[in-house]
Amino acid sequence: MAAGKIAVVDMERALFQSEGAKASFKQVEEQFGDDLVKVKKLEQEMMESQKKLQKDGAIMSDDEQRKLRNGIKEKQGEFQFFAGKLQKAEQQWRQQFFRANLPRLQEILKGLIESEKVDIVLNGQAVIHVSPDLDLTKKLLNKLNQASAAKK
Repeated sequence: MAAGKIAVVDMERALFQSEGAKASFKQVEEQFGDDLVKVKKLEQEMMESQKKLQKDGAIMSDDEQRKLRNGIKEKQGEFQFFAGKLQKAEQQWRQQFFRANLPRLQEILKGLIESEKVDIVLNGQAVIHVSPDLDLTKKLLNKLNQASAAKK
């Protein structure tokens, strides 16, 4: 019995690194642009307040320290709210994008498997080590990008 050719592919990595995914995610970033700006601003303000507390804490009155700490806590709460909102939006986008592109992804992968004459394909996320010549992920990514470019 002849040994079959084995290959590995990480479909998610190929899909989410594709030009189509990058373009789609830019739309999500634009949609949530105000929240992204808010998160970055809050992060900067928290860092500045922490630095001020560390630098000047010894010479501040108890009241000033308390106000500054309360301000930091307030900003942390806001930061967590907006960061959570953005994280949820990204997760929803990832799920929707994957579901919407899965049939095309499977079709392209099937063609790649046939052209590479592969008998067994393993999920790249479940493999600890693979020789680069057995990893089809980059080839899948290139074919996805070619298919997207042909659509335009």
